[in-house]
Amino acid sequence: INKDSVFRLASVSKVLSVWSFLIEVGDEHFNDPITRYVPELGAVSNISATGVVYDDIDQVRWNEVTLGQLASHLAGIPRDPAQTDMSAELVPQQAIALGLPPLSEDEIPKCGVTGLLRTCSRSGRSEEFFFLSSLTTAEMISQLLKQHPIFPTGHSPAYTNMAYALLGFAQEAITGTPVSEAITSNILFALNMTSSSFSRKPDSGGVIPGNESVVGWDWDMGTISPSGSLYASTADMVKAGRAILGSKTMTPAQTRRWLQPMSQTGVLGSAVGAPWEIRHLMIGGRLTQLYTKQGDTGGYRAALILSPEHDIGAVIFSAGPIESNSAAVRETLMNAVGKAVLPMAETQARVEARDKFTGTFTDETTNSSVTIEVDHAVPGLVVKHLFSQGVEVIGPSSPFIQIYGAGQSARLFLTSLKTLRNTEDGKDTYESRLGFRATFSMLQAQWTRYKTRV
Repeated sequence: INKDSVFRLASVSKVLSVWSFLIEVGDEHFNDPITRYVPELGAVSNISATGVVYDDIDQVRWNEVTLGQLASHLAGIPRDPAQTDMSAELVPQQAIALGLPPLSEDEIPKCGVTGLLRTCSRSGRSEEFFFLSSLTTAEMISQLLKQHPIFPTGHSPAYTNMAYALLGFAQEAITGTPVSEAITSNILFALNMTSSSFSRKPDSGGVIPGNESVVGWDWDMGTISPSGSLYASTADMVKAGRAILGSKTMTPAQTRRWLQPMSQTGVLGSAVGAPWEIRHLMIGGRLTQLYTKQGDTGGYRAALILSPEHDIGAVIFSAGPIESNSAAVRETLMNAVGKAVLPMAETQARVEARDKFTGTFTDETTNSSVTIEVDHAVPGLVVKHLFSQGVEVIGPSSPFIQIYGAGQSARLFLTSLKTLRNTEDGKDTYESRLGFRATFSMLQAQWTRYKTRV
């Protein structure tokens, strides 16, 4: 096994699906309803019984579900069209013996149950997976319309695979290009991810920890492929992570909007993005965020980890028999990123900041100077002294201390604002200036007075 060995990405594929949508379409369509692009979902009735205006318990309000909610697990829809549905696994006599109520034929899924039924398609038939004969109805949509909502739209995150199939349908309706082709062209080919593919297993180089059908190497995900079908190597996913952090395929503004929380979870230390699983960590007394996405299918475990603040990331793959501890291995490595790698990145950042920005800088023509230091006890750069026109603006003798209670010191924080200039040959650009924001220390008595006033 090496950096070019191929694993299944599983749900890390969702990152590439949303990424592809943003490359081709952008987030200006995130507030569009899915029914605009998948009108079949508008077939649900608004009235299910006499006197009932809308039955939210039994029917998803598909006209309220937006593309942005689909991308961020906020649509309130079920996880899958039928995966692990026991009604397809049990004969009626078995269900009754287990105390389950009998179901009508119309209530039992005809596709999409892993290992038993063939994959669902949007319309018409798809290749048979095991034993069912062909169907000519819009089977996937039909099953979706029968499912109950988990939450009202936009209420609370609920993990879903089906949402990314619908997002792919919307992308194709807008651009005319299937999501499989869009991901292949805009990401895999564009970044030279030569070991990766959308849903076609590679001919060689695969990590297969057992029988292909048992460990999930050859599982066909059909319509929900955008949620988990990709194959990739460590080297290729490193390229993908660097491209995301470096805005290689989108504008920096679009990347910044993408790397943001969309909703909080019930756990204080985590949030949800599109489709990010965001971890909140305290590093050096300061809150930072890790943008992660995990994936699990069969015997495969995967994770993509990005820290936009530190401009670093990690890729984790593990594989083994389904009953192995590969998930625990992944979690151990993910925790190591937060507990070991990020603190080391902070230390290295201080070293680089000391080399680049600290010292005393003087302008003799105006009798002005500034002294900047690094203090390991506090974040940012520390302004110890600032003289302007011979007057100590920042420092122990600053007149602002008596007037405003502030001025004894200040801290500088990078704002990510910069000035870009062309190189002399005009072939490239470089950062000629970096923007900082200053915050001033305030005496406790003055701070208490201002706080009380507010």
